[in-house]
Amino acid sequence: MSDDQASGSLRESRRLQRIHTSREQILEIAEEMFAQHGYAKTSLKEIAERSEFSVGAIYTFFESKNDLLHAVLRRRSEVELQRMAELVATAGEPSELLLALARLEIDYFRAHRDWASLMIGFLVPGGSPDGGSPPGNWFSSGYRRAMNIQAEVIERGQAAGTVRDGDPQALARLFSALIISFHQMDAELNPTPLNFNLDQFLGFIRATFVLTPLSSRA
Repeated sequence: MSDDQASGSLRESRRLQRIHTSREQILEIAEEMFAQHGYAKTSLKEIAERSEFSVGAIYTFFESKNDLLHAVLRRRSEVELQRMAELVATAGEPSELLLALARLEIDYFRAHRDWASLMIGFLVPGGSPDGGSPPGNWFSSGYRRAMNIQAEVIERGQAAGTVRDGDPQALARLFSALIISFHQMDAELNPTPLNFNLDQFLGFIRATFVLTPLSSRA
């Protein structure tokens, strides 16, 4: 590679890095403002001002405010799915992996509270953050990936005799629905939580999905 080619490659790398940094900055601000002020009450102009960009600059990254909302949701969702897949790929007793999966999903929502409040708005049946349209195909695809990850652990547990019988996909949906319900009552996420903590919830998951070994039964 010539010096000119190397210099051009370095410039291009720096340009792409600036684009990535700018996009991430806009997403961070939008996530915070959508969650704290509401989607309908947050304008692109306000996001631009907080991000120190022009509205026109935002339109170079996102087609519309709704497109920006979907990008905010998709960004962290992809990371969560990756972590779920990595956890399931590790060795371990499937029933314990199932409990670890529940904890991972809860901890991830707790670590990203603004994103979590937006996601819960879409995950709850009939929910939608005050005016934002339902996510597109990526949301359905992500949901299927999450169900497949959970179903894989359940199926492995059934084969090992440590997870209850039943259609793994159906049980995965019930497992996911319970986690979503816990998000809604979690004291870490809600100003008016119900009196049901994480240890109690994980105990409920264990009692619902995990079979007691014959040797420990009365």
